[in-house]
Amino acid sequence: MSKSLTALLAALLVFGLSLSGGPAFADPTDGASTGADQAGDVHDDRPDEADAVGGDQSTETTSVSAEARAWADANGFDLSAFEDYEAPAAHTPSADDIAAFGAWMSGGSNPRNQVMSQITSAAGQSIANELWNYCNTIWKRWMNAANVGSVVSWTSGLKNVGATQEGMFAGYFGYLIDAGGGQSGYGNAASLIEDGFVVSSDGVTYRLHNMIDGTIAYETAAPRSVPVSEDEFPAGLTAFTDFLPLETREATAEAVALLTQYASAGPSTDPSGVDRDVYQAAAQYVNDEFGEYYGQCPGPTAVKGITALGLALDAVTEDTVGSSVGEKEFVASFFGVDSAAASLWRLGFLPSFDGTTYRLHSGKSGAVVYQVAAADLPAIAGVTGTVSAPALVAIVVSAVALAVGGAAWLILRRKGRSGQGRG
Repeated sequence: MSKSLTALLAALLVFGLSLSGGPAFADPTDGASTGADQAGDVHDDRPDEADAVGGDQSTETTSVSAEARAWADANGFDLSAFEDYEAPAAHTPSADDIAAFGAWMSGGSNPRNQVMSQITSAAGQSIANELWNYCNTIWKRWMNAANVGSVVSWTSGLKNVGATQEGMFAGYFGYLIDAGGGQSGYGNAASLIEDGFVVSSDGVTYRLHNMIDGTIAYETAAPRSVPVSEDEFPAGLTAFTDFLPLETREATAEAVALLTQYASAGPSTDPSGVDRDVYQAAAQYVNDEFGEYYGQCPGPTAVKGITALGLALDAVTEDTVGSSVGEKEFVASFFGVDSAAASLWRLGFLPSFDGTTYRLHSGKSGAVVYQVAAADLPAIAGVTGTVSAPALVAIVVSAVALAVGGAAWLILRRKGRSGQGRG
């Protein structure tokens, strides 16, 4: 084969692969974070950093740029909700407060990942990080003033892991992004905060605290999970690692097509009509076994592959990547919820999105085997629309085949002309 033909075929191959790509915005099954150890901390009037939440996931930011503030103003994100907030005096919660408290606590996991994905998609990575860090810095001051962690340990002797406070912050932040629309129950967190309350859980008791001083305004027993055995898991779940290769595999046309579908899939959907204890136990099982099999959980696997490219990721971007790998969708697929993300896992690939680039990862190292910039997605999306994965694969393969065939014909024609000239 001539050098010119080889180069042309290689270029056409790159062109064919460039026809697809995309992300999804999905969160891990449990977005909870571990707070600082409060051993030895007591209820006092000298709150320490152990009572603040999110210090390991955000950078202290005491001002916000004109660009970020302009975006907030233009999009109805009310920064004054944080900047001008003043907690009311300690008081007894109303019936509406208690109802919002119950609804918020029953929601389960910390919505941080969904919220960050939402604002990153709307504002871009830089502004999203700046607004999150700025508001979180204010929030941590509130939490230190409330001293909730000390109140919990002083009351029950148990440790407050802090995820409930960060979850409330994320919910309030999400509520402001949605301009008060109350998406995904964020309005419950907002109404409690605006009325001067913050929540906590020590694993045994749910508590509602006055924001101004951390005093307990209401409490109720936390629900107890029912032990679940692996025999209760859906068929095939305990053998899920059979789908995942330890060695790196090249991206396939089918995987690239599914990644494009994943880009427009929207938020993940929990299965309905299933035993929640079984579902949550299955999700934990997948996360734990994945960690044993690959040496780290799904999110860190994708982060590992990206950093191997020589790219540095800050903590917020790592969270964005970790929330986009499709773990929750894969678990849901065993409970009857099909998705492009789950199909990618079953092909042996993890998707990821870092706010600017969408990638496919393969193998124990999380190696990046395909990537496409966010800026390239609109044109791709216009081509793919809602075409099914098999149909999209056929389109991509046909396009590449047609291009290669046409190029080969041109080369042969030129050779024929050259031959005639030499004769």
